[in-house]
Amino acid sequence: MSTLLLATATEMEAGPLREELEDETPLQLPYGSGSRGNFEGLDLTLLHHGVGKVNTAAGLALAVDRLDPSGIIQFGIGGGHVGAFLSVGRVAIASCEIHTDTGARTASGWEDMESLGLPLLERERPWYNKFPTDPRLTAAASEATGQPPVAFGTSETVTGTFDESRSLHDRFDVSVESMEGAAAAQVCLALNVPFAEIRGISNIVGERARHAWNIPGAVRAANAALIQALRFLAREGSLC
Repeated sequence: MSTLLLATATEMEAGPLREELEDETPLQLPYGSGSRGNFEGLDLTLLHHGVGKVNTAAGLALAVDRLDPSGIIQFGIGGGHVGAFLSVGRVAIASCEIHTDTGARTASGWEDMESLGLPLLERERPWYNKFPTDPRLTAAASEATGQPPVAFGTSETVTGTFDESRSLHDRFDVSVESMEGAAAAQVCLALNVPFAEIRGISNIVGERARHAWNIPGAVRAANAALIQALRFLAREGSLC
């Protein structure tokens, strides 16, 4: 039976899920750390690849080559953009992922990769900053949690002002900020692996006052939503 790969940047982000796994055993992976276990009859592999795009791309690409998973779900915490109406503690499902920091900043404004004529991936067509999630896997996560999919954006420079958050929301129509998701979506599209993403909202993007963040609550929300999605997939008898 093919495994479903569940990826996080850090081990902490998968804590509640690991409490639900049966027969969990450590797994030697080429990049990052991981384990394998069962849940509701599903064969699951956990991968903790590290923070940021490079760690994500390396960890996922090597894990796909080693494991040939039936699908990948990335989960963890993220920030809610100003104007997205996502309060701390809520959960969000990605409809797509966008590289919001890949392009050029000029005197006349910001230019994306399409404006520069430089695709990040060419696979049947050129792909620039925006990468899709898998419709079937995303629909399963959405139906299981009752959350409509929204656009996610990835930046390795964490947004630190409300003005910049509003600017990113207006420019890309993104609701959630992460540091890994666009890299994951790009790798999965390149390798033809179905991809979905679930994140709990730990903070409002632009608000750098850490006392206002709720990382434990966001972790619980993301894991609860993922567990709901896994139960849905187990009942349906199909991962993707």
